[in-house]
Amino acid sequence: MKKIFYIILLLFSSDVFASSVGPKNEYFLVHDYQDDWQVYNDRMKLYVPYIKEQHVGYTSHTAFCDIQNKNGYKLIIHAKKSDNALFINGSMRQKITAKEWIVMDVDSLYRIYKQPVIYVTLYGSNDIDDKKLYLGYKNNETQRAIAASGSKIIAKPRTQSPYRSFLVITSLIVFVAFAFLSTSYVRAYQRYFNFNDLMTTLIREQSFLISKPLNRMNMSFVFLLSLIMSVFYMLLKSKGIDLFGGQIILQEGDTFGVLMSNYFRMTLVVFVILTLKYFFISLIGQVFNLEKFVDLHYFKIIQSSILFYLTLVLILFALYISYLPTDIDWYSYLFTPVLAFYIVRFVLIYMTIIRSGSVQSFYLISYLCIVELLPIILGIRFAS
Repeated sequence: MKKIFYIILLLFSSDVFASSVGPKNEYFLVHDYQDDWQVYNDRMKLYVPYIKEQHVGYTSHTAFCDIQNKNGYKLIIHAKKSDNALFINGSMRQKITAKEWIVMDVDSLYRIYKQPVIYVTLYGSNDIDDKKLYLGYKNNETQRAIAASGSKIIAKPRTQSPYRSFLVITSLIVFVAFAFLSTSYVRAYQRYFNFNDLMTTLIREQSFLISKPLNRMNMSFVFLLSLIMSVFYMLLKSKGIDLFGGQIILQEGDTFGVLMSNYFRMTLVVFVILTLKYFFISLIGQVFNLEKFVDLHYFKIIQSSILFYLTLVLILFALYISYLPTDIDWYSYLFTPVLAFYIVRFVLIYMTIIRSGSVQSFYLISYLCIVELLPIILGIRFAS
């Protein structure tokens, strides 16, 4: 009788510890925050444990999450019936629609907030059972338990990361774009990918390539830059670095279809931003009476960015396929070269404009600070 009891107890406990949560039960449950909810007490000016009988009608519920040393773990958030808003450390992160699952990388959260403990707030429904917050890790093939059958041990093979297939396809897309531009616009291609031309600061006559920044030829190279920068973004995302709150426009998940969808979305966003960049510098150029240098300025931006991001993506791609450890602080390693590039570009554009026409240095520096340095400062602020 005791043996039967122990067997039943063992089976029950195994089922409990192996419980899965999240979309399609893809994550092993590590911790359920259902008993950790707290509410803010206005009178005491602090958070107190949620008590169902005392806190009826409260629409804001908060849980304090330890995210230090949780490599590979995910915060899994779910609203069962009603729409809710997700806040982290008091700032709104995104809206959660009913029955939607939100999966957030703990490593990325630690890099963003740089705190061992963050507080996660779900605001909306007053029903505590409507809100779910879990800590878990991905239930993929590499983390499944080894299945034993009799005296045989069966180990399931490792599945390939969808990022590898994704990078192969995106590399082919970029390669096709290169091939098309190199054959359709030979002279423009040779100039855009000419380092000596990039470093030339004395431009006596503006060619048709520079004077028509929004024609089809130049827009083709802007689109190529968008493809390259989107690959750069997705490479960082594969390492857990989610810049600029990309989850607002991107889908959650890491399947091949989702990755390709996110890549094309990001390409479109970057292309629109680069196009709007021209109108922005044109507007500021008119304010400082520098409109005759706007086309040259924009050409130098696209030319330098294509060369830099292409080089950076090739290096990152080589590092990615070399199976380097995933716990490298990619953000710290990439921050310096990217910042150095924008500083060098600032100096290069300044020297090009100052040597290509008569202009006062004070107006030129003020103009460049607005159109070059200000976006860099804002980018660092939102990316960190």
